[in-house]
Amino acid sequence: MNKKKYAIIIIGVLTYVFIMLGQGRVPIEEVAIINGVGYDIERKGEGIIEYSMPISTNVYKPSGSQVNLLFKDEGLNLGEIIQQRQEKMDKKFIQGHERVILISEDYARYGLKTMMEERVRNSEANDTAYMAVCKGKAEDYLKYQKRGYMNASEYISGLIETYGDYSFFSNNYKLIDAYVRIGAEGRSLVLPYINITEDGIEITGAAVFNEDKMVELADVKNGRILNLLKNDAVKGIISLQKSPKQYIDFDAKTSKRKVKCYRQGDKYSFIIDLSFTGTVSNNEMYVDMIKNINIQKEFEKDMAKSIESQCYDFIKRMQNDYKIDCIELGKEAAAKYGRQKGIDWNEVVSNADIKVNVKVKVDLQGRGDY
Repeated sequence: MNKKKYAIIIIGVLTYVFIMLGQGRVPIEEVAIINGVGYDIERKGEGIIEYSMPISTNVYKPSGSQVNLLFKDEGLNLGEIIQQRQEKMDKKFIQGHERVILISEDYARYGLKTMMEERVRNSEANDTAYMAVCKGKAEDYLKYQKRGYMNASEYISGLIETYGDYSFFSNNYKLIDAYVRIGAEGRSLVLPYINITEDGIEITGAAVFNEDKMVELADVKNGRILNLLKNDAVKGIISLQKSPKQYIDFDAKTSKRKVKCYRQGDKYSFIIDLSFTGTVSNNEMYVDMIKNINIQKEFEKDMAKSIESQCYDFIKRMQNDYKIDCIELGKEAAAKYGRQKGIDWNEVVSNADIKVNVKVKVDLQGRGDY
C-alpha cells in the first residue's frame, strides 16, 4: 500500500516539474494575449483590396497591472498582415483566448472566405469566439471603452451571449457555427449586427448571408421574427399594444418549432408550427385575466394571431426582397427528399407556399394583479 502511495506522489511531482519546465514557457510579461480580432477592408482601386486586421490584446506589466493595447497592420492579404505585425512586436502573441471576431459590413459584403480560411487553418484560433458584423470599422469597436470592463471584447461577447434571452436570438453565433453554415446545403448564416449609438454599442439588427457574403440587413424587429422562425428552443418577449396605456407583455420562456415539407412536382410547401409557453410580465389590457380563464384564452388567441401576422409579413419580405432562405427551410426539404441534387433552395423557398401556425400558452402571470 505504501509503495502505491509513494509511486503516486512521485508521478505527481514529476508531472508538475514537466509542466513547469515545458518548452516554450515564458513570463506573462513577455506575451500579448489576444482577446478580440477585427477584419476590415478598403478598396484602393479597380480590383485592388487592402486588408486591415486590428487585434485587441491584454498586456501584463511587471508591477502586476494589466493594460489593453490595440495593434493594426494593413496588407494585400492576411498572411502579409500577420507577418508584418510580429516583425514590429517585442512580445509574442498568444491566441486561443479571443472573445469576439468583428467583421466590418464592407468586409462581410465582400465575402468571409479569406477570413474563414485564415481562421480554420489556424490551429491556435478559438473556434468558440462570438462573431458579429459591425457598421463602420471593426477597429473602432475594439477601441471602445466601456466603464467596468477591461476591454471591448469582453463587453461585446457578453452582449451577444445574453441578447437571446429577450429577442429569440440563438446562441449559434460562434466561429464554429459559421464553419457549419457557410456552404452547407439548405443552411444560411445569420450574425448579429452591431452599431455604436449615443447609448454605446448595441445590437441593431441581423446580418443575412448568402453563403459567405452578406446580402441583407434586417432591423431589430425583423431580426426577432427571423430568429423566431428559424430557431428551436429560443426565448424572448412579445408585446401587444393598442395604446400607450393599453399593452401586455408576454415573456416566452420556451418555444418549439416543427417544420413539415411537402412536394408536388417542382412546387414545395412548408408548414411551420410554433408553440410558446411563458409568463405575462405586464398586463394593462386584459382585465381580471388572472381570475377568468376565458379572458386568458382570449389573450392567448390574440397573441397567436399577432405573431402569425408578423411571421407572414416577414416571410413576404424574405421571398420578395431578400430572396434568401434565411430561415433554413431548405434544410428540412433536403433531409426529406435527398441532398446533393443541385437544387437552389433559395429559389425554391422564395417560390414556396409557407403556412405558419402559432400556439401560445400562459403558465404564469407574474405576481398577479393589484
